[in-house]
Order: sequence, then structure tokens, then C-alpha cells
Amino acid sequence: MDAVSIIVGAVLLILGLVVGWLGGRQSARRSAREREATWRAELDAARGEVSALQRDRDQLRLDQQATQSLDDRLEPVRTALESLRQQSMQSDKDRARTDAELRERLTAVQGNVATLEAATKQLVIAMSSGKTRGQWGEMQLERLLEHSGLVEGVHFRRQDTRSAEAGMSRPDIVVLMPGGAEILIDAKFPFDAYWEAIGRADGPESADLMRKHAADVLARAKELAGKRYADSARSPDFVIMFMPLESLLQEALSSDGLLLEKSFQSNVVIATPTSMLAMLRTIAFGYQRNDLARNAELIQQVGAELLARLGVLTEHVDHMRKGLERAVESYNGLIGSLDSRVLVSARQMHDLGIPIAKSLDAPAEITGHLRQSNAGGAPTMPA
Repeated sequence: MDAVSIIVGAVLLILGLVVGWLGGRQSARRSAREREATWRAELDAARGEVSALQRDRDQLRLDQQATQSLDDRLEPVRTALESLRQQSMQSDKDRARTDAELRERLTAVQGNVATLEAATKQLVIAMSSGKTRGQWGEMQLERLLEHSGLVEGVHFRRQDTRSAEAGMSRPDIVVLMPGGAEILIDAKFPFDAYWEAIGRADGPESADLMRKHAADVLARAKELAGKRYADSARSPDFVIMFMPLESLLQEALSSDGLLLEKSFQSNVVIATPTSMLAMLRTIAFGYQRNDLARNAELIQQVGAELLARLGVLTEHVDHMRKGLERAVESYNGLIGSLDSRVLVSARQMHDLGIPIAKSLDAPAEITGHLRQSNAGGAPTMPA
């Protein structure tokens, strides 16, 4: 029994082992099939993912190519934008510098305007006095005299007091003309109505003030005529009223077109800087022509005196020529006598044995003749 039990137990054990092996093999097969199915599913999934990745790669390459093409197209745009950015930055710098310079200039202009306003106020205050206006007019007139080339004390005088039937008179400037004539100039001028008119807007009041200014100019001309300056002067019967601003006469003529004619009737000539400078330069040109004529007369006198002196000098030279001719004749006679009377005996003594240090040849005679000049006898170089 024990052996049978052992055998049976062994057989059962072997059967159990076989059944277990078979069951394990089947289970392993099932597991292998399951794993194979899983692997296949995973492989299919992996293949799908690879395909998707390949598609993504292909799409990425297309996108990269498109991006590169877009970059190539956008490169000029980027370059232009960069250039625009640089220009914008430089423009900002230039604008800032220009703004700074403009502010400095505006500051300087404001200072100049303030200075001009102060100077204008001083000018208005100065022009409110007739004496000051006259001094300013004289100063402007003296500048014109300097520019024309006239010299004080030679061509013009200032404040030259003289007497006339109406009493003592003293024109501001007396211009001396070539030949002794004089031109009298007065530099005082009306200004109040003119200044008040330009300080107002165009309108009836401004026009009325300009008409008053024209009337003041005519009244000043008549006042000058009443002083009768020309009675004491060697000049034409008129006096010049100098107005140092062109607009003073222009505005007056706009209000009264016959102003110049009315002034002429009073023997007063109204002159502005333009016409005054033209007249003064004409006078300076007259002085130049007069100096040339006077110099021509002096040159003629000096030339005549020079010719007379040359005549006397020619006579002296002719006397010298004659003296030289006589001296040449005497010299040649002396040489002939020396050779024929003195040196002959000396040569004989030498022939007799007396030694001599130098030869006893006679000096050469002067055979040339002094020439007379074509002017009448002055000698030249000997022939």
C-alpha cells in the first residue's frame, strides 16, 4: 500500500505537474497572444503616430519654406523700416536741436524787441523837441556829406552865421561850390503829426494827421523862405530843406501832390537822403573836374618853365662842346709837338747807350669828333 500510494501519489504529482504545465502553457499562450495583440495595437498606434509625425514634419517643412519665402519678401520692408526708424531718430534729434536754437533766437528777438521799444521811446522823446530833431537831421546830413567825399572846412561849413536884411541867420550846413558859390541847407523838419499818424490804424484820423503833416512841411518851407538865407550868400536864390526820412516827404506828397511846387514858389527845395546824396556827389564831381582843370593849368605853367630851363641847359652844353673841341685841338697839338720835338731827342739818347725803363712812344691823338644833338648843339658820345 505504501508503495502503491507512493506510486499513485507520484503519478498524481506528475499528472498535476503536466496539467499545471499544460495550463501554464495555455495561459502563457493566451498571455502571449494578448501581448502580441497589445503589441500589434501599440505598433499600429506607433505607426499612426509616426505617420502623423511625418505629416507634421512635411507640413513643418512647407511652413518653414513659406516662412523663409515670407522672410525674403519682408527683408526689404524690414530694411526700409529700419532706415525709417533711423531717420525718425535723426529727425527727432534735429527737431530738438532746431527747437533749442529757435528758443534761443526767440529769446534774442525778445531782447532785441525790448531794446527796440526802449530805443523807440527814446527816439519819440527826442523827436518831440525841435532842437533835437534838428541835431538828428544834421547828423544824418553830415553822414551824407562824408559819403559824398566832401571835407568839412574845405568843401562845407557848419553853423555859419551871417547877416541879412531879416537879421542874423545861421543855416545848418553851407556847401561851398567850385568857383565860390554856396548852397545853404537847413536840417530842421516837422515830425509830430507824422509820428502820431503812423501810430494809428488807417482811417479818417490817420488821413487827417497826414494832411496836417503836409501842411506842417509847407509851413516849414515858408518859414525858411522868410529867413532869406540866400540874401547873404553867393548862391542861387533858394535854400534846401533836408528831411532825413524818405517817408516824411512821401507821405506829405500823398496828402498834397502840389507840395513840391508850392515849396519851389517859396524858393525852398525839399530834399531827402536820396536826392541830397545825388546832389552832393555831383558837387564832389565838380570839385574833381575843377581840380583837374586847375592841375592842367599848373602842368602847363610848369611845362613852359621846364622848356625854358632846358633851353638854357642846352646853351650851357653847347658851350661845353665847344670847349671840349678846343681842348681836343690843344691836346693833339701837344701830342704832335711831344712826338716831333721831345721824344726824338730822347730816342737818340737811347740809341747812344742811355738805358730807359719804358718805351718812349707818344700817346695817341684824339681823332674822333663831338657830335651835335638834333635839338641844337648839345654834344653826344664821340664818334
